[in-house]
Amino acid sequence: MKKIYIWIFILQVIVVSAFAQEEQPYINKRFVIIQSTKNYKKAKAEAVKASLQLKQKLDLRALTPNSNAGLTYSEKECENEGGYPCYIARGRYDDGEYVSIEWSNAFTGFAKGYYIVVVCSGNKTDANIILSKAKKIFKDAYSKQANVYVGCMH
Repeated sequence: MKKIYIWIFILQVIVVSAFAQEEQPYINKRFVIIQSTKNYKKAKAEAVKASLQLKQKLDLRALTPNSNAGLTYSEKECENEGGYPCYIARGRYDDGEYVSIEWSNAFTGFAKGYYIVVVCSGNKTDANIILSKAKKIFKDAYSKQANVYVGCMH
């Protein structure tokens, strides 16, 4: 009987350890934002301007405005993501210095309903370097941290 209790205890330790080591579905990211607007055309104009002035690649990721989702990929692209409209926010595995337009609703702690022009995503050190560069041209540029979901999307 004592052996059974020992085995039960060992199994409990193994199960608890497995759950404790499970990866969290969120990671902290820092974003450098030069504009927030409810108008997609204004955001796009600012993104093009930022790309030229900061000498950074413009990567709109083939996203278009959508009244239900803010931004979306095409219907064909969304077939693999569980239906149209669909949007995956910057920050999952695409850090770096490039200009994009993102939908604020997809980020924790951001005001809802805005197109945001982002010029950097990544760690705090890299974001601070780009923020210094961006502030020389875009006085209202700022850096903001958010938890980005990196778990399963299906």
